Amino acid sequence: MGTKYRLSVKTAALVALVFLLAGCAQFQTWEDSLQQPREWDGCALGGALIGAAVGGITTFFIAANTGAGTNRDNVKAVYIPIFTIVGGGLGALAGHYICDPIIPPPPPAPVVAEAPPPPPPQPPAPQPERIVLRGVHFDFNKYRIRPDAVPILDEAAEILSKHPDVTVDVNGYCDIIGSYRYNVRLSDRRAAAVAHYLESKGISSTHLVTHGYGKTHFVATNRTAEGRAQNRRVELVPVGQ
Repeated sequence: MGTKYRLSVKTAALVALVFLLAGCAQFQTWEDSLQQPREWDGCALGGALIGAAVGGITTFFIAANTGAGTNRDNVKAVYIPIFTIVGGGLGALAGHYICDPIIPPPPPAPVVAEAPPPPPPQPPAPQPERIVLRGVHFDFNKYRIRPDAVPILDEAAEILSKHPDVTVDVNGYCDIIGSYRYNVRLSDRRAAAVAHYLESKGISSTHLVTHGYGKTHFVATNRTAEGRAQNRRVELVPVGQ
């Protein structure tokens, strides 16, 4: 009886080995299928039932033909549940990977276009160059250009030659002495004298606008000779400044 029992154990172990080898062979064949995730559905359940039935029935018939009496009953009691479970597990795996539905891969994430970088800030508008022209002074009741005014007007002519589009107001003024009408004419002549000098240095007359303001817009007191001398003048003022 001991020999028959050992034979039945060996036979059952051989059955288990066959199941395992078959499962491994199937897994090797289903290598591509194993790499795809699947839902656990009806195929896994059907495979489990079939595998459990095959494992249990096969073990039952092997035990029925192995040993006798109590030994046979012991084989049935021990190995039928074991191989029913093993068969059910292998069947469930086989059914799952054979026909359970494949879980579709998630849709690709939408490609979000990167926002273009903000444009660089605009450079500040260039500030117009400020042109500073010095004025000149005149002797009492005169409109002739004094020698000390020549270098000042030459400097003004050089500056204006570099800015041919600049228009200049040539504004003549007088001190307080004399009538209003007389001083207006005198201031006109002073402004014209300066304009003519600048024209002789190549400055276009169309960019020189003369004005005679007479005895107005004083820059110093008229109570002193020095103050009145400061008021007898011609100013050069670029238009727009």
